[in-house]
Amino acid sequence: MNETTPALDEAFERMAAASFELPNGFVNHGAMACEALAALDCAEDIDSWARRFAQVGGARVEPVTAAGFEWRQALGSYDRLPDWIGYFTRAIDDEGWAAVVGTWVPRLMPALRTALFHGAIRTAHAVRAIDAVDTQPRRGELARALGYWAARYRAGEQAAGEQGPADDARSAVVRAAADGARHYLARPNILHLHGVTGAMAVEILVGHIPATAAAAALAQVHAEHAALYAGIAPVDEPHPASPPGGELTAAAVRSLDPHQVKLVEACQRGLAASGDPAFAAASETVTGLR
Repeated sequence: MNETTPALDEAFERMAAASFELPNGFVNHGAMACEALAALDCAEDIDSWARRFAQVGGARVEPVTAAGFEWRQALGSYDRLPDWIGYFTRAIDDEGWAAVVGTWVPRLMPALRTALFHGAIRTAHAVRAIDAVDTQPRRGELARALGYWAARYRAGEQAAGEQGPADDARSAVVRAAADGARHYLARPNILHLHGVTGAMAVEILVGHIPATAAAAALAQVHAEHAALYAGIAPVDEPHPASPPGGELTAAAVRSLDPHQVKLVEACQRGLAASGDPAFAAASETVTGLR
């Protein structure tokens, strides 16, 4: 990804005026898809995707900065979304984005599966973008992502304590994502796909939170996967992947489906980190190239 990618900043500015959710209640994937396109070196496609997702129905959310914001009382209150975005906008300006992420991602991680993982996924894409280059549009997108996660907060499965060194959490999260890909291959659908993209979102986030919080994040991934994939036997031997990465990316972009773009990007990252063939097989499956 070109670190400056001006098209991505323009997309974030455009998406700032878009609704967070569609009229049917589904999440607006525009900001996440545009950042994934940047990671896939498809900058030329970002503008058209941003325009398409900015035009979907739903009300724009204007941030509100209120003095004395009591976040504990507002956690999980979607009608407080404007206050949440205003709170994070101010916190990022005052404390710096890294400090805000280091404090708030661990607080929100028990709600990893909130909105089918999309609070965490959107936050991860925003974190990766601002980690590449700190610009005002990327700060705004991070505030919106964290605000959405906090406003939709719902505690998920009870996570058990993880054994082993906390500094290995990132590799362990990738292994959990690969296991999710094997379950997705056994029963490929939109629901099971998000176990993979959700885990790979955590892979991004654990590099920006304390080691003890990273271990807790790994435990939350395991707990949510146990519930999500209950009763599904994973594919032990994924089929060998044949199309090159560029062909998979092109197929995902042509589909105009943000789920394909996001999964292909996440699986490319997982494959590069682990070499696990389940990632390549999942990419082929979601794009229909298998």
